[in-house]
Amino acid sequence: MICRALLILTGLLPACIAQAAGLDIPATQVVPAGEVVLGADNTDIAAGADEFPQRRVTVTAAFAMGMTQVTRGQFRRFAEATGFAPKGGCWALTSAGWIIDPDRSWRSPGYPQTDAHPVVCISRNDALAYLAWLTDESGMDFRLPTEAEWTLAAGPSALGRSSQDICTFGNVNDLTSKNKVAKVAEHCDDGFLFTSPAGHFLPNEFGLFDMTGNVWEWTADCHGGGFANLPKDGSPQAERDCAAYALRGHSWTDPPGPVRLGTRYALPGGARQSIVGFRVARGAADD
Repeated sequence: MICRALLILTGLLPACIAQAAGLDIPATQVVPAGEVVLGADNTDIAAGADEFPQRRVTVTAAFAMGMTQVTRGQFRRFAEATGFAPKGGCWALTSAGWIIDPDRSWRSPGYPQTDAHPVVCISRNDALAYLAWLTDESGMDFRLPTEAEWTLAAGPSALGRSSQDICTFGNVNDLTSKNKVAKVAEHCDDGFLFTSPAGHFLPNEFGLFDMTGNVWEWTADCHGGGFANLPKDGSPQAERDCAAYALRGHSWTDPPGPVRLGTRYALPGGARQSIVGFRVARGAADD
């Protein structure tokens, strides 16, 4: 009945077909095209070296962004359907500190999770495999967001959040974590030591959840060391034989100072960490 109503009102035939097939397609919200500034100016003392030079970009087309990070339950459906079983372990917190633990994976990252939590221990290659499968199964063209799209989708309100606001909108290194895994923390308590269920906190102005905190999110861009070669039309920064890719958004481990809209993280495409997941994007034409 819901699918029939959606089809009548919006013409979402691919989504209805996928729903009938039992797919758990990540819900999305359309983010309008617009201008965004990537990188920091010279007065930002918290900026990393990879945030220069500052670059103004125009995202030329509206796009659809996942309302939440991809959940463990959504990823599990992909793994069960395809037999996906990666080897190599995951960088995780253990009694010996942060190490690559061969026994850790998206199924068991070293802390409790349910299928409602964002999937972690996911490499960029794993994310791309999921997106290719979801595209084939749903009939919609899913991909990773570019850094410019991610920054635009984070929303202007993310720029001016106080420490208390951070715990209202996301799961970061707060007073709960300070008592367990960190020496410094935001001066608020979000109630979660590790990941929180996707969509638990307040959404931003585009209806997107967890754009700050919970887990770092892979993007389509090569990290490239800075923004000097970033395309000005919102497309991804690409390099032949890219050694590291850009991630955005922070995680449950990040203390005050680094938790800011412009912070970037870089990892090789095959790296898996228990603080890293991803979010889907696609063109807005399917909506």
